[in-house]
Amino acid sequence: MSRQTKEEALKSGIINFSIGEEAGIRIMEIAQEHLLYNYNPEQAVKTITNSLIGCPEDLALQIIKGDMVLPVDVETQEVICQDRLPEHEDIYPKLNIQYWMSNRHYDIIKFGNNLLISFEDIQHEIKKGKGKFKFQFDYESILKFVQGDNNAVLNELWDDIDIKALEFIITTAKKYIETSLKIKSTMLWINNTWGCDEYETIDEECNNMVLSVMSELKDLINLDFELNIVNDDVQKYVDAVKEIDTVISNGIEPVNIMDNYSAGWLSPEGDYYALNGEIANMLHNQIADALQEKGIVPMYENDEEKKLNIKLNPDSWLEQQGWVKIHENNVQFAGNLNNKLHPPKPIVHMTDKQIEIIGDYINNCHQCLIKVGWRREKQSIGMFTAIAMKDKVIMNKKYFDF
Repeated sequence: MSRQTKEEALKSGIINFSIGEEAGIRIMEIAQEHLLYNYNPEQAVKTITNSLIGCPEDLALQIIKGDMVLPVDVETQEVICQDRLPEHEDIYPKLNIQYWMSNRHYDIIKFGNNLLISFEDIQHEIKKGKGKFKFQFDYESILKFVQGDNNAVLNELWDDIDIKALEFIITTAKKYIETSLKIKSTMLWINNTWGCDEYETIDEECNNMVLSVMSELKDLINLDFELNIVNDDVQKYVDAVKEIDTVISNGIEPVNIMDNYSAGWLSPEGDYYALNGEIANMLHNQIADALQEKGIVPMYENDEEKKLNIKLNPDSWLEQQGWVKIHENNVQFAGNLNNKLHPPKPIVHMTDKQIEIIGDYINNCHQCLIKVGWRREKQSIGMFTAIAMKDKVIMNKKYFDF
């Protein structure tokens, strides 16, 4: 404010403000925040054009990126727009497009994978309960329900930890999808405006992950993993249940992968544990449970969790230990993601034995065509094996990494 006192200013009805030296910096920061954190390119541009009356949009884009800066002439109280100079580097913000894209890409893949694991955990628990949640109500609540007070039971139901967990994962997944789509839209805008060398790869991988989460969320909400059995394949499902129960009750044992089972887990040493059945049978979960019952997968992570009776998720343990998940000709591996998904656990590479067995299996049972990783990228087994045997780091980056 000018040198007039506050009382004088209020009496006159006129108050004069000065523009601070950092006004231009703040305008740039607010515009970049709208773009990078609110995922709102339109508002980012408006922040510049509304603050600098008459500023054309193409100039506003250069200011947002940081190629142009906004110093303030304190004497004239004017904001000046000029080219970025070396002395501006530590003062005025500048976008690092590659860095922002890479970080958002990492976030979408990381949180998407965590959601997929959570979906699997919930389906695993529902499967254990034969597709039902069980609740206990006190006598008073039942009486109130009989008398017409439905809320008495509904409130108690809503307090149940299973329902809360289900509500939380569905709400979180919806938020993830909404935010990821905003980020993808912002990525597209940034690429169209300034360009990004890695955009095509980043966009494809983010798109695949978001679609995977959307598909799994739809299945969870619709309980498709149960509905799949109520159709023309009922007999197949029932027959598979009988076969699976027989195998598991006798204790699961390694099988010959060349018998082309429906799904299985391949150990780093080359032992293959598999079952036949329908997708609705949740085969990989069944096998993992059986391996835990057999003692191949530990029941607890450590003594502390044993005291608290917090059991290991056998599926997740197998992935972390470098077991390969196989479903028909789709081969998935996650040991190389330990440092990202399960820090500080070290990464685990696929063994030469696993690669050799996968090569023979795909050659003999699936016409030499393999679908690799969560992207299910189609590839000739010859090409996959050549890359895998030459350099496992390159193999992971090409097929299993994000």
